[in-house]
Amino acid sequence: MSSAYTRIYARLIHAGMTPSEVASELAELRKEIGVELSAGLREHIRQVCRYGPSDTQGRRRILARQFGAMNRAADWIAAAVATGRLTTTPHQRNNRSNP
Repeated sequence: MSSAYTRIYARLIHAGMTPSEVASELAELRKEIGVELSAGLREHIRQVCRYGPSDTQGRRRILARQFGAMNRAADWIAAAVATGRLTTTPHQRNNRSNP
């Protein structure tokens, strides 16, 4: 079983896909992965942040805050994976200068 990246590379080399077609295929793949990761996290959120019958009002407020924070994280995952930028690139040092 080959990965999606292997299939895309093979199509680039053997089928004559243009680099722009490959880039759009990879962007679509990243978007799908982000949506799947986000959906998995949201399912986990529903299980973790479920109210219990004996939960106090304070416990429910804590769970509601956790639910909101985890949903924002799921939104960020979907957006960050789709754009391909999970972190910021650090400033590159000019290695030709003297330290």
